[in-house]
Amino acid sequence: MEMTMIREYVPSDKAGCLAAFKSNVPLFFTEGEIAEFESFLDKLGARSADADGWRTWFFVVESGNQIVGCGGFGDKDNSNRITLAWGLVHKDFHKKGFGEQLLKYRLGEIKKRFPEKPVFIDTTQFSYPFFEKFGFRTTKITDDFYAVGMHRYDMVLPGE
Repeated sequence: MEMTMIREYVPSDKAGCLAAFKSNVPLFFTEGEIAEFESFLDKLGARSADADGWRTWFFVVESGNQIVGCGGFGDKDNSNRITLAWGLVHKDFHKKGFGEQLLKYRLGEIKKRFPEKPVFIDTTQFSYPFFEKFGFRTTKITDDFYAVGMHRYDMVLPGE
């Protein structure tokens, strides 16, 4: 495997992150989520925290000088709940360990900043088994949440 680097997102990473995202439509994300993800990236480039101290940490995974994935975490709803955000790997790089590296990295960063806090995620029926391998447990399933046939799995990794 080529040298892999995980680093903080910078605005010049936007095109690579969007390409990785679009490669996962329609299986893992819906067409409508492309604009939502792009808006999320634009907001990342515009600020690191708002007046209430809200912050999202976002990272890219590079291999061979190419962005192969991205993902982050933050307090999504300003509810004092740490939530994983937009974790994904370009479809051409699935099943090569990049998603596992990125998740472990994000969980390590969360543990440093927010020790003992539980970590939340909402994902689909296609991805929830991946998170189960790392100790996440499903708390709720909502059928057809993202689109018809794309169900939402709310999951939590309990704090220590």
